[in-house]
Amino acid sequence: MEVFRCHSAARGPLWFANGGHGRFDLAGTYGTCFTAESEQITLLETWGGMRVVPSTELSTRAVKRLQATDTRVLADLTSNSAAQFGVTAEIFSTGKYRLTQLWASALRSAGFAGIRYWARHDLAHTHACLSLFDTAGAHTSAGENPQSYAVTETDTLSERPDLIEALQRDTGITVLPVPPSLSG
Repeated sequence: MEVFRCHSAARGPLWFANGGHGRFDLAGTYGTCFTAESEQITLLETWGGMRVVPSTELSTRAVKRLQATDTRVLADLTSNSAAQFGVTAEIFSTGKYRLTQLWASALRSAGFAGIRYWARHDLAHTHACLSLFDTAGAHTSAGENPQSYAVTETDTLSERPDLIEALQRDTGITVLPVPPSLSG
């Protein structure tokens, strides 16, 4: 399974959050790594709702291409069959993260290794987000198997004008230079 992650260029790509700030964050010793099936979706989720992004973001953020080398069973909330469990499209857009975090906890307890869901800021629904579960914190690899993930490509966003141009063309999100009087 190939996934993409946008993150601070100063940090590694495998961060499993448990701070309660993310839609599907787990609590305690377990965390969630937020990824997507496309590079553009990772940017939409990173800059969710912003119409203008400061150019300084391009040198401080990276996009990683990761290959999950083990088999992971994900709860697919993009499937209409999830409705039988009470899932509605609201789970993708609600600001009530405590509720979505309870769903994540229940799905992990049921044996799922993560969740496949629609990005809140992607209206086309051509590629989904993947929230992957593991021990909380930074990883150089995931889980008990040190080869669970392989980083196959790394670029800072400043190295990817093609990705930024596609984002602007497809979504109208614009990257603007920071005026010199504000960047010092």
